[in-house]
Amino acid sequence: RRLVALASALLGVQLVAGAAAAGEVEASVLAAQDKRIAATVAADVAALAGMMTDDLSYTHSSGVVETKAEFLEALRSGKYKYKSMTFDDRRVRLHGDATAIVSGTTRVQVTSGGRELDIRLRFTELYEQQAGAWKMALWQSTRVPDPGARSRRRC
Repeated sequence: RRLVALASALLGVQLVAGAAAAGEVEASVLAAQDKRIAATVAADVAALAGMMTDDLSYTHSSGVVETKAEFLEALRSGKYKYKSMTFDDRRVRLHGDATAIVSGTTRVQVTSGGRELDIRLRFTELYEQQAGAWKMALWQSTRVPDPGARSRRRC
């Protein structure tokens, strides 16, 4: 009985320690995302370049897909001017030790091609740990319909 109690206690400690470690990893992923958003709003292309994987795929809510180089050039040139990006909710899911998925909804205020946009998005963002840092590998977003808009067509 003592052996079973000891094993149960050790398992409990491991589960609590594992949950705490997972919480720390999730917090570090969200911190990387916050840092990326700040650099995006500041149009700090040099900082952003180090926060993204070389094979980044950035899919805008319009359906336009850009590589890392294309996205960074659009920021550098002023094609995109992000004013703010605030999250309504975010969820982190860990897959192994080096992959994390962040998803949720966000409000983005941006000037894109000279047009002022204030949009709500549902997003999925993939992070990979490389050289000890979380780097964005993928962004995919879809516009959240205006609650007042009605659509007859549903998928």
